[in-house]
Amino acid sequence: MDKLLVVTEEEKEQMRKLYNVNEIRIKQDIEIIKTWIIKQPHLPQNLTDNMIEKCLLRNKFRVERTKQKMDNYYSLRGHNKDLIRDFENVVPSKHVTTYLPLPKLTPNLERIINMKILKPDPEDYDIREIIKLDLAIEEMCLPYDSSVGLRYLFDFSGFTLRHLTRINPILLAKHITLIEKAYSSRMLGLELVNFPAFASKILALMKLVLRPKIYERVKIHKDMESVYEVIPKECLPVEYGGTLGTIPDMLRKWDKAMEDHRDFFVENYENVALEHLRPLESKADDAFGVDGTFKKLAID
Repeated sequence: MDKLLVVTEEEKEQMRKLYNVNEIRIKQDIEIIKTWIIKQPHLPQNLTDNMIEKCLLRNKFRVERTKQKMDNYYSLRGHNKDLIRDFENVVPSKHVTTYLPLPKLTPNLERIINMKILKPDPEDYDIREIIKLDLAIEEMCLPYDSSVGLRYLFDFSGFTLRHLTRINPILLAKHITLIEKAYSSRMLGLELVNFPAFASKILALMKLVLRPKIYERVKIHKDMESVYEVIPKECLPVEYGGTLGTIPDMLRKWDKAMEDHRDFFVENYENVALEHLRPLESKADDAFGVDGTFKKLAID
């Protein structure tokens, strides 16, 4: 995984300085959270120090916020086991789209996620399978990656109105909620390239499912020169004029990594909150109802 998600010691130190923490402070925060977990009978008790540290980083080393997001991770996954089932069978190169974390962090310590269609036939465009791929990759990144957040490069080449009509907005909104609230992923920007003529319909969908703060971070690029102002060439694949190698080669490496983690996925599937053991003073996130149904879509 070190070659798939490259993070240098210098970059790790830059993140610590950004959030004004050091090794001593981090160890203290880890101990605080471990003590808290012991008092949460509804949560799994097998968290490693590394996992806790990664969750702290994703939440800017804010301890109380980290506690809530860790609770969310186990609770929301438990309410949505249909979306996290069979991660062990995910083969990224065989999917209809990519959800590809690029190996090099930007100078701003961001992880770039490339999303593009691999199979152009709209009949292959199954939103549930796309979500499963995205969440499986997020599951892999959680214990391994370090960054200040995610910047998405959406390539709409081959995306048609027929693809758009196959997207369930409620399911998509649920997916985004899981990414943000369960996996603590910070969406720092959505860079859109090769945008189609029916752009207004796509933007309307985005406005429907994204929080206003995130929607403001959507940017349409007319060409790659505009993208390079946000994402340097050295952080991009060859297909976008970069120097990181090709997308197919990266996908093959992710295929191998996913295969190597089959046991991890099988075991982690059962790592969810046991709500009947939740202490009365502990509150689950209310983004989903008790049965896992998405409760609302905010429409501006």
